[in-house]
Amino acid sequence: MRKKLSLILVIAMVLVMLAGCGNSSNGNGSDGSNASGGAVSFDPAQVKTMGDVFAAADEDNDQDLYTDTTYIYVFYVGDVCYRAVADMPADVSEAVWAIEFDDEDKDQKVRDLVSPLEVARLENLTEQIPSQEELDKLVGKTGQDLFDDGWDYYYYNLDEMEAGLNHGPFAYIVKFAYEGEPMVNSDDFDFYEAFKDLPVTSVTYDGIGDAANMD
Repeated sequence: MRKKLSLILVIAMVLVMLAGCGNSSNGNGSDGSNASGGAVSFDPAQVKTMGDVFAAADEDNDQDLYTDTTYIYVFYVGDVCYRAVADMPADVSEAVWAIEFDDEDKDQKVRDLVSPLEVARLENLTEQIPSQEELDKLVGKTGQDLFDDGWDYYYYNLDEMEAGLNHGPFAYIVKFAYEGEPMVNSDDFDFYEAFKDLPVTSVTYDGIGDAANMD
């Protein structure tokens, strides 16, 4: 009897261990969501409205911008960055702009208003990131060449003679060649004037930049 009881207990323990292994999800829910509630899979072809976009987006790493006629939202799904654009009809635009700037619920109210809007364009920005080979073609150009092509700075470091420049939806670290007296960062220092004639020595990708600004 004692041997039978011991055997039953051993079998029961094995079953419990197997059940525990079967419930392991590695952070992914059985409903196709991750531990934070975000979607694991994302099919751009199935996206119809901004509400679809918001449901899939990682809201801890997003950007948005709106004008009188357009709503732009930049977001990540996993490691892939997308940009969604929707046209705003006049009534939605008026309602969005009527929200007080200091309203604590402003972001959510804007989303509620634009969620039904159809997505007019959805871009995979990650696929558009230029290769280092493409960026190397910029070596030898001057600062003015970049500025004329719409590159604008978000920081500069005179000690290293480098600058962080935005171009399109991306940000880059650009280094320049310079010989002469060290530049001094004063109140009236003009980056564009100081760097316009300097040749570029290297350009490296630095991530998604001000991607919601499409001007």
